[in-house]
Formats: sequence, structure tokens, C-alpha cells
Amino acid sequence: MPMRWLRSLLVTAVLAVGVACIPQTRSDSARFATYNIQWLSEDAHPDRVNRLKNIFRSVNADVIGLQEISSRKALEQFFDSNYTIAIMDEVDEDQEVALVVRKPYRVESYTTLFRGKELDFPFPGKRDVLWAVVVGPTGEKFSVYVLHNKSRGGGRMNTDPQRQMAMGMLAAWIAQRPKEHHVVLGDLNDAPDDVSVNILETGNLAVEGGRVSSSKPLMVNLMEPLYDKDYVTLGLNKVYQGQPLEPIMNRAKSENERFRGKEYRFPDDVLTEGVLFDQILVSPGLAPRAATPMIFSGKDALEGTTGRTSKNAEGRAVYTEKGTGASDHLPVFVDIRG
Repeated sequence: MPMRWLRSLLVTAVLAVGVACIPQTRSDSARFATYNIQWLSEDAHPDRVNRLKNIFRSVNADVIGLQEISSRKALEQFFDSNYTIAIMDEVDEDQEVALVVRKPYRVESYTTLFRGKELDFPFPGKRDVLWAVVVGPTGEKFSVYVLHNKSRGGGRMNTDPQRQMAMGMLAAWIAQRPKEHHVVLGDLNDAPDDVSVNILETGNLAVEGGRVSSSKPLMVNLMEPLYDKDYVTLGLNKVYQGQPLEPIMNRAKSENERFRGKEYRFPDDVLTEGVLFDQILVSPGLAPRAATPMIFSGKDALEGTTGRTSKNAEGRAVYTEKGTGASDHLPVFVDIRG
């Protein structure tokens, strides 16, 4: 039986009863979200702009970590003066990370960590960790980190050390600030229980893959219960056929686990391409206040075409074909009570 045909049989297609019924944020809660918008340009296709506006309106987050943003101007297509946009706006980086904060929440300060060409191995280009101090309406402060870790392109085993080094550096930074409320929002390009994510959870550079537990965790990964149930944030748009879908693909967890530490061909060797890369982690003091995270998989997040980009002689992205779809990723969000 051909592998790709078998893979299509293993996709779980369940009517998404709750996807269109996102609960409203409680007045005493802050909603945090993370979303990789896949090569967002300053002049995106009008259909794509409309879909993304609908997604942001539906998710209704107070604090949003974003990845693959070309510039501040690209975000101004969606966010007005009611929002603060935190982005370094590097002219020679097409895939920046950014943070968008809705009033009355405010950004007290922001910068990037681990800058410098000597750190291109863990943080390629200028996709460094964006660190912002966000202040809530009651004065509570959150140290928020927006991440876009090195992709698995070039082979998962070959790139594992880059993601693991990156998370070791961030873990060391967080460990020096035990009294702060930390929130990590990111496309980690690894799933929960992979080594790089476990390093961030434990602060232990020697930790192995698989589920870890600790009486004194450094960070708590809120996505683990969804990972256990085969929820995904990447790959669902490839199987979308116009009908509502829960963001679940059968065997998503087991396939990620099966190939950890092994050489394999992607996507030829896997039974499903879906994976949970986009995650939210919080410091232990915030974890009891956090609701169950949700993944938005409404039609605005799934329909439309994928755009195409190429690199010019200067290494800048050229958008050769503007897609109408929002992204190949799905947004994740969680409410944290005051």
C-alpha cells in the first residue's frame, strides 16, 4: 500500500463543535496567543488580509506572539492604535518575531536576546528571542518571550543541536530570574517531549526525550495534554476539504516520537505530516492560573492557497506568488486568570 495513500486514511476528521465557539476572555484574565503567519509581507493578498483579520478577531487575544513577520508595516495591516507592536524591524531579516499587545495591557520594554553573528548556530539570522516586559491593567508584570527556533529543514537529527543549544541558553536566562512571571510563546520546531523543549522545561542540558516530571520545573508546558491527544498546529491545511476539522491528526504524537533520534525521509516515511510545533509554556507560579489551551482551526485558518517566495541576489525574500490562505500554522491561545 503506498505510504501517502495510507497516510490519508489515518487523518482524523471530526466536526469541530467548539472551534467557532471560542469562549470570551474573563474580565480577570489575560489571553496569550502564539501564531506563525508564514512569510507575512507588507502587501499581502486582500483575501489573506481578510482571513487574518477574522482570525485575530476570533482569537481575541490580549498578548500575541508572532513569527515570520517581514516588518512592522506588515502588522499594521491588522492592528490599529489600540495595539502596541513590539518588533525590532531589522531591514535585513524577512522572518522576524514580534509581539502585539492590546490596551489596557502595555509594553514596558522590549529587546532581543542572544544577538550577534557568533550566535547564528542556535539563532539563525536575526531570529533571536524577543523579550518583552508586559504590564497588565492591575500592574502585574509578565516577562514574555517570542521564539521561532531553527527548523528541521536539512534533517531533524542534523538540526537538533541548534534547537537544543537555543533552549539551553533561554533556560539559563529564565533560571536567573526566579521571581518573574515568564511566558514563552513560540514556534519551537519541535514537539512537546522532544529534547529541546524538555531542556526549557527542566533547565537540564542532559535531559532526554520523552515525558519528564520534576518537583521543581523551570517552565510548565501547557500543550502536553493536547499533544497526548494528537492535536496539531501544522499540517492540517493539507487535508482541509471545506468541512470543519478538529486540529487532530491520528498518530501525530506517535510518529514524532517514533523518529526521534533517527534518520528518516520527510514526508515519505511518516504516516502523518501533522505535528504540534506551536506551544505556550509558563513559569510554575502561573501554571495553576492557566486554563486549557485551545487551537483555532476555523475555516479562515485553513482555506486559501499557499504563497511562494524566492531569494534575490541580496538574500531578501521576493514574493513571487501571493497566497490567499492565512498560514500553514494554526494559532494557539490560553487564558491566565488574574
